[in-house]
Amino acid sequence: MIKIDLKNIEKAPNDWSEVFDYREDLEKLRSEVNKISPEIKNVISVGNGGSITSFDAYIHALSPQKDAVSVWTMDPFYLKKIKERFDPKDTIVVAVSKSGNTLGQIEALLDFTEYPIAVVTNLEGGTLLEMAKVMSWSVIEHPTVGGRFSGGTSSTFASAMLCGIDVKGIQEGMIEGYKLKDEAYTLSKYYYELEKEGKSEVYVTCYSESLAGFENLIVQLMHESACKDGKGQTFYFSMGPEAQHHTNQRFLGGKDNVIGTFIVNDSNDNAKIVVADELKEIDYKGKKLSLINDVKYQQALEAEYLGTKQDADEKKVPNVTINVGNVNAKTVGQLVSFWHLVAFYSSIIREVNPFDQPAVERSKNITMEIIEKLKK
Repeated sequence: MIKIDLKNIEKAPNDWSEVFDYREDLEKLRSEVNKISPEIKNVISVGNGGSITSFDAYIHALSPQKDAVSVWTMDPFYLKKIKERFDPKDTIVVAVSKSGNTLGQIEALLDFTEYPIAVVTNLEGGTLLEMAKVMSWSVIEHPTVGGRFSGGTSSTFASAMLCGIDVKGIQEGMIEGYKLKDEAYTLSKYYYELEKEGKSEVYVTCYSESLAGFENLIVQLMHESACKDGKGQTFYFSMGPEAQHHTNQRFLGGKDNVIGTFIVNDSNDNAKIVVADELKEIDYKGKKLSLINDVKYQQALEAEYLGTKQDADEKKVPNVTINVGNVNAKTVGQLVSFWHLVAFYSSIIREVNPFDQPAVERSKNITMEIIEKLKK
């Protein structure tokens, strides 16, 4: 189970959403997925926002058995690069959109019509559903769960199953993660109380390369859920220890309005640093390079994190650590549902709707107006 180092964990209020009670029928979904394309080597998932952010987290953390990539842009250079990399003969394209009316996704998808395509969308209507009917594409139902909270649904699991990812383990982990209501509420309140003191930014730095794919999911959850009516904090994400060579300057030396959030993991990897005998006497800042000989790489990584945390503590920069434990399907699922709850409670505390995104919808409408002008 993931752990958070905040003291005095508070009891969460009775607020709850049925969104978090949804359980995908994995046997039924597996049956539908097997009908699509049981023998493929590559998976391309086309979507935007919540239709793609959880999938990115899974394929980065859990070593899919198939080559997998997400397409979230209509950038012609990127589309060309993806098509050069993946042959239609052994690739399945999965288009995901709850509404079926995401313009950017449709534009990108149209560049893949020579590929086998399956869509995950609602069955009531929408452009994507109509396209699937005309083109005889396979259709899997997208539940009513909103995109950014849909990491445990067919929205993400269909593509993940095609990749050979352990979705059962993820689902079990998400169920466990939703039990961390008190911890999630306490973190949400911690952020909120500091926001009232002028801490308007939350810097998330991750010391586990396996979890790098969580960047857009965490940022999306916190921005789309809680940043409304002039409220909410800016979240940004960077990978440690690389971030220590640039963003630590902002975090520890810039404007005093930042909260640090460290994401770390445990590892049983015993790989050690080996310094060749002929290099051991070389000077490193007044010491010998032999200092790091026989140190485990995981220990060296932890030392980098602890050095940054201690520096923050000494400078009285508020910070919190989330330890995921060993990275596997269950702990990845726990981390997803934990951030679902943090986004939810962060919205409840600020008295805004956790599930809408009015500013996002307006920009989409403006985009369509611009496209219409281009056609004229």
